[in-house]
Amino acid sequence: MSITVQNVSKHFGSFHAIDNVNLEIKRGSLVALLGPSGSGKSTLLRMIAGLEPPDSGQIYLTGENATHQSVQERHIGFVFQHYALFKHMSIRKNIAFAMEIRKVPKGSISRRVDELLELVQLTGLGDRYPSQLSGGQRQRVALARALAVQPKVLLLDEPFGALDAKVRKELRSWLH
Repeated sequence: MSITVQNVSKHFGSFHAIDNVNLEIKRGSLVALLGPSGSGKSTLLRMIAGLEPPDSGQIYLTGENATHQSVQERHIGFVFQHYALFKHMSIRKNIAFAMEIRKVPKGSISRRVDELLELVQLTGLGDRYPSQLSGGQRQRVALARALAVQPKVLLLDEPFGALDAKVRKELRSWLH
C-alpha cells in the first residue's frame, strides 16, 4: 500500500504540530521519520492511521482519499510509543483483541496468537498480564497485537527502543 500525504497540517491550540507536510511513500518501502522530540512524528503517524484528523490537507492510501476513513477502513497496524496495552487483559487477550472485534473464528484466533507469541519470542507467557512483563516484552506484545490482523501497512512509533540488540535485529529483519 502506498501512502501520500498532501499539505497536511495539525494544530493543538496555538501549537503547530504539523504544518503543511507533504510525503510520498511507495508500496513496499521501509521508511523512518527522524526528528527531535515534539517535531510531529507521532502526530503524523496518528493522522495516517486515522487516529487523529488533520486540520487541513489530504491523506491517500493506494491512491484513494482516506482522509475521512475510519481506523478500521484503513487496515493499518499501529505500534504506539508507550505500548497502549490493556492492563486488565492477559497477553493472549491483548493480542487477540482486534481479531475478536472482527469476529474471526476462535480457532483461527488461537492459532494466530500462538504464531505471534512465537514470532516475538514470548511463547509460554500468554497467560501473564502486562504488569508482569519487562518493558521490552511489553513492546513485543504491542508489535504482535498490531500484526494480528495482518495489516496492509504497519506504523511503528519508536518500536524498538526497549528491545535488546538480538531481538531488535531479528524483528527488524522479519518486518522488512
